[in-house]
Amino acid sequence: MDLIIKGFIIGIGKIMPGVSGSLLAIRLNIYENIIYAINNIFNNFYNSAIYLSKLAIGIILAIVLGSHAITFLLNNYYHLTIFIFLILIGTGIPLLLKETNKYYISLISFIIYFLILYMPKLDIINNYYFIGFIEATTTIIPGISGTAIFMSLGLYDDLLSIFTNIYTFPLDKIIPFSIGLFIGTIIIARFTYYCFKNYRHHTYASILGLLLASMLSIIIKR
Repeated sequence: MDLIIKGFIIGIGKIMPGVSGSLLAIRLNIYENIIYAINNIFNNFYNSAIYLSKLAIGIILAIVLGSHAITFLLNNYYHLTIFIFLILIGTGIPLLLKETNKYYISLISFIIYFLILYMPKLDIINNYYFIGFIEATTTIIPGISGTAIFMSLGLYDDLLSIFTNIYTFPLDKIIPFSIGLFIGTIIIARFTYYCFKNYRHHTYASILGLLLASMLSIIIKR
């Protein structure tokens, strides 16, 4: 039950614009366990599958139940909702500052992420394989807000429609989205595990820059 509750908290973070669900996982002290379980899903399938399934139940419940609430709040109390989101994001900054002093890396990741958020839109963004891969990337890498990315690409409403209409959404969109999500999860989890294992302080510095860029992207909404 403890993992399901933590999964629910992470799921709420995923659908809040600017909030990183994986950063919440770090604060809940389960992020590295999640990455380990994903990377060992084939070597230790039973234990990894049980661990991830409990988290997934909480995340799915939060997304399905919370998507409607978030949509209502954004449509009716946009500025207040965004202000609350920014406060929630900002509470994670002291945690990251304790883990690194390599602020030049934070600056580099801040610039790169901000440029990506405001780059010209690409035709591939309507490809649901790509959307699934981006969802996996923004879910796993701490500091990157999936909602900020999707809002900047104009795809946030599309993503919410998938979650809020999961039982009626067309299979020709659900299937490629799921495939992209699965492939992205495996690839990005391995990459993240390598970074934390070999470049821990550098990785936390990058996360700090990504987090600050996410906050600014929400304030400067195009």
